[in-house]
Amino acid sequence: MKLIKRIPFQIFILVLFAGIAGIVGMIIMKYHINEIAENYEQIIDKNLQDRIDMSELKNQMYHHQTIVSWHTFSNSEESRDAFEKEANELKLLIMSNLEKMNEGIEGSEKEQLFHAVYSDAVSYFQNAENVFTLSREGSTATAEYYITYVMSQFIKSINTNADIMDGYINEEMDLIRSKMENSILTANISEIVCSLLIGFVMVLCIILCVRITSNLERYKNQLEIDNENKTRELIEHNRKMLAVQESTIIGMANLIENRDRETGEHVKRTRLYVELLAREAKRAGYCPDILDESYIDLTVKAAPLHDIGKIAVSDSILQKPGKLTDEEFECMKIHTSEGGRIVGEVLGNIEDKDYIEIASQVAAAHHEKWNGSGYPLGLKGDDIPLCARIMAVADVFDALVSKRCYKKPMPVDKAFEIIRESGGVHFDPELARLFLSIRSDVEKVLEM
Repeated sequence: MKLIKRIPFQIFILVLFAGIAGIVGMIIMKYHINEIAENYEQIIDKNLQDRIDMSELKNQMYHHQTIVSWHTFSNSEESRDAFEKEANELKLLIMSNLEKMNEGIEGSEKEQLFHAVYSDAVSYFQNAENVFTLSREGSTATAEYYITYVMSQFIKSINTNADIMDGYINEEMDLIRSKMENSILTANISEIVCSLLIGFVMVLCIILCVRITSNLERYKNQLEIDNENKTRELIEHNRKMLAVQESTIIGMANLIENRDRETGEHVKRTRLYVELLAREAKRAGYCPDILDESYIDLTVKAAPLHDIGKIAVSDSILQKPGKLTDEEFECMKIHTSEGGRIVGEVLGNIEDKDYIEIASQVAAAHHEKWNGSGYPLGLKGDDIPLCARIMAVADVFDALVSKRCYKKPMPVDKAFEIIRESGGVHFDPELARLFLSIRSDVEKVLEM
């Protein structure tokens, strides 16, 4: 045990040492790599742009000389005007580019060469103006001399200085390449040192860890066994709690049914009808964005509570053998809104939010009708919650085929016919159709 207590501290010290060494090495590498990236990228971009600009300048100067030549050898006044206009526009572009280049030129040698280029360009354009004047005066031979000898000399000088500048650019490229290679070498050395240090420490850690692996494995296995036992106990406890909770809910529903002289069979049957209809609707692809397994399970679980609000209705009304008066029926109707309220108040602290919402909707809206003539809110069509629309079909069908204190049971064929006729009036038409399609399963429930 003393060894086990001491080894973690030794491992911590080794890992800390390796971590510090690795961090220092990484900082060194990052510094050099950043220096490479920043300097190399900036200098490369700048030098490439300078070379592009100088190459473009040479091409533009040659083009300008060509235009001046066309101007000299042109016999048409209109052509000369066009050539002179084109030459002036190109001149403005060249001088503008030279001004921009002047702002970015760095280094004494390059600055001196650029000033020479700039001066040659200015002198060249002055001679070009002289050529235009001579051409218009008819002194073609003199103009040719200026083009061939004077202006060509300025262009040659510009090209020579541009080539020299290109040589300086190459030297700068070689210098930054050398720095880059040195930085990469430094980074590689740092990487090797860090890797060796980390590898050495890892080997030591492995040796130390192997010495305590057997004990740790034994402790781990024991913990897993204890955890599995506790997990099984927790699962069994939750299962029992859910069973007690569900029995309590069904017991509450049966108590309510017994108040109007019904047994718990109505609760059992309607719950089975709800499950059959909900699963058939899911299989048929009805309301796929709502009707998933979770929604079905919660609706089935909530079905026994659909009449819980009858606890707020007096026995004289619930147990009356004859037809209710209008006033009595109004009292009976409050069991829907009261049911929704009771579900929220009684179960709100022991059930999850989704179940409470569905149970409240089932209790409050199972007497709403598709055409809006139901109660308590007169909801219509899809405004009626899906769970309540399912409950309505199951509740009405069982009420039709069951004996009540105020009526005899209706024949099954007649009950199914009423369900069919009430589709689109009392019931969701699609749910009514689906209920008829599972008639054989429904009749099996009646035979239980």
